[in-house]
Amino acid sequence: MTVPFTALQFLAYGSISQSMNPSREYNPTTHMVAGGLAGGFAAALTTPLDVIKTLLQTRGSAKDQELRHAKGMFDAASIIKRQHGYGGFFRGLRPRIMTTVPSTAICWSSYELAKNYFIRHHDDPR
Repeated sequence: MTVPFTALQFLAYGSISQSMNPSREYNPTTHMVAGGLAGGFAAALTTPLDVIKTLLQTRGSAKDQELRHAKGMFDAASIIKRQHGYGGFFRGLRPRIMTTVPSTAICWSSYELAKNYFIRHHDDPR
């Protein structure tokens, strides 16, 4: 995960969970749905950065000389636009969302479960 992805995911989760569950009570279904939606949202918005990162990480094994000599983020972005158009920045969008949604749903619901457990047992002297 990257900083932009995580920042967008946290913002989206806060907004989605607040609108789905204004009382902020523990509700596993709400946390799972809000977490999945937040992850999908963040994945969709950061896919262009992921495509650029992937090009830069794989340039050493590229057969295309233009890709092989990409010098940085802006150079990689211009290569993607030139070779694939603006749609090239969203290659792999569906698989990325499909893998991110379940994992972020599990992550957020696990976090909320643990948070709920510790809140309920905070004053319990056992």
